[in-house]
Amino acid sequence: MQPVLTIILGDRLFAFASYSTLMYLAAAVGLSLGLLMAARRGLPLWRVAICALLMVLATPIGARLLDATTKTEFYAKDPGQLLALHVYGFSFFGGMLLALLVGWASCRVLRLDVRRMADTLTPALGVSIALMRVGCFLAGCSFGEQTDLPWGVVFPRGSDAHIYQLTRGVGLFFLQVQPVHPTQLYEAAAGILAAALAMWLLRRNAPDGTAFLAACAWFAAFRELNHFLRVPGSALTTPDWFYPGLYAAIFAFSLGILLLRHTPAALTSRSQTLPL
Repeated sequence: MQPVLTIILGDRLFAFASYSTLMYLAAAVGLSLGLLMAARRGLPLWRVAICALLMVLATPIGARLLDATTKTEFYAKDPGQLLALHVYGFSFFGGMLLALLVGWASCRVLRLDVRRMADTLTPALGVSIALMRVGCFLAGCSFGEQTDLPWGVVFPRGSDAHIYQLTRGVGLFFLQVQPVHPTQLYEAAAGILAAALAMWLLRRNAPDGTAFLAACAWFAAFRELNHFLRVPGSALTTPDWFYPGLYAAIFAFSLGILLLRHTPAALTSRSQTLPL
């Protein structure tokens, strides 16, 4: 855990909040990698740049809206938090869903192929997810349940994980912090694997849309499993099934479309439309 990153340049010390720094870095790296992939795949850069930038701007809006939807009591007590400019108080999938909607609309307006664009930006999205979750790990948020596994992480005293354990009577007398699942790092690894899966499919010249759908199905399935290892937010007002249901729906939708696009009939139809 390292909530503050420090850099020494000469005789000056610069301090940066690790969480917000990694969030901004994720946006910058994701945008840069997306444009690099677009250039490699021969897409019109200026139109891709506009689409990708709009998606980046839509992400925190969607993330805040879903967070407010799932934490109604918190936002009812302090409505100003809905428009706050700080980089916490976000729900990841809310940001992704709104970004996808904005991306789809932008592609229609800018005359970009939606499936090809989705595939192009998927590796960059996976890397961005990894960077964001490293920021969560450094800040000590989004931590996991207690574990005896050898890779369990012990956060320092006074951390969110420690306070949570104290409220549950764990280590109360000796003030010992128990190891927990590093769910943030699990998700960072899942993001990298999603990017790698997308790149592998792109290199195999999979049909347009395949890389995106496969990465979505993989990441939704991972989130479904990781959900049960992660401590839920204390301010959540949604039913326990809400997030598992959301992940399951995204997985089923992505996998269903993927399978439909790879039926013998669909493959035959596509092959007949290819130029000779």
